Amino acid sequence: MDQPIHGRTKALAGPETGFDDMLRESARLHGHLCAGQVLGVRMSLLGLREAGIADPKGADRKNIIVFVEMDRCATDAIQSVTGCSLGKRTLKFLDYGKMAATFVNLRTGRAVRVVARDDSREKARQSAPGAVDKYAAQLEAYRAMTDRELFTLQEVSLRLRPEDMPGRPTRRTQCGICREYVQDGREVDRDGAVLCRPCADNGGYYRGSDILKLSVMQKSHNGLEVRSKVWIESEGEPVFGRGRRFLLEAIDSHGSINRAAAEVGISYRKAWSHVKAMEERLGVKLVERQAGGRNGGGAVLTTEAREFLARYKRMEDSLRGVVDRKFADIFGAAR
Repeated sequence: MDQPIHGRTKALAGPETGFDDMLRESARLHGHLCAGQVLGVRMSLLGLREAGIADPKGADRKNIIVFVEMDRCATDAIQSVTGCSLGKRTLKFLDYGKMAATFVNLRTGRAVRVVARDDSREKARQSAPGAVDKYAAQLEAYRAMTDRELFTLQEVSLRLRPEDMPGRPTRRTQCGICREYVQDGREVDRDGAVLCRPCADNGGYYRGSDILKLSVMQKSHNGLEVRSKVWIESEGEPVFGRGRRFLLEAIDSHGSINRAAAEVGISYRKAWSHVKAMEERLGVKLVERQAGGRNGGGAVLTTEAREFLARYKRMEDSLRGVVDRKFADIFGAAR
């Protein structure tokens, strides 16, 4: 997202007609009525109006995307008022921990970010200093305060990629480690290997149930598996690894760098740069390009490339055997 334009705070009107109906529907979706629901409904009405979205659940339903920056009560209110949702890919969640949301009009390109003012809480408390129920007092204060007292408004610009838009997945790519499939361009490139984000970051928010069995091992055959990864470096720079092995094997299979790049999920330019980097650091020619002909040319592996691939796979297989034996020795014995 680009840097927002600052200084666009406006003096805006109060709650819209139909507010009570929207609040009741929001509370029904959320499960109860709270100040966060009031704030979310107010935020939605302001954002929709400023973005030029008049009928978010009807005529404008294909013209809106909303980015929310918090996983709090107000987010349910925004979903209720706008009709946007994660499943429709029209509600985007960014875990910034901020009481803010950006409303995007896809038809005009206008986007506005609405941010709850931090001082609105204190103003709400001051409006009912003797209230016994401070939460009810805050709820009523949020209903009565003006938009200017509750929010600041920014006009912003965003770069929406085709894979961020609603509709069918643009592509599916298999992770080179866990072999699970990743949709909509959420994969990452690590040393030429296409990986899902958990594998690229050495673990996600979850751990497989087999890991939990470490604490309750009773016998050697416990279903646990060990995975290892080996790569070759030269002076701290990567030369060869599993991802580049997959690339060369794909070139060998398809006879085309372009088709090989598509198979492993990277661009032609990226694939060719990996080939050139490998050749430079290994000091041998790996791929020969062939131009022209009925099929428009292609690419073939050199004899040196095939020999190197064979040696690398032998090394990888032998190291995997060593790791498997060590794992069985250390974790596989009955405790």
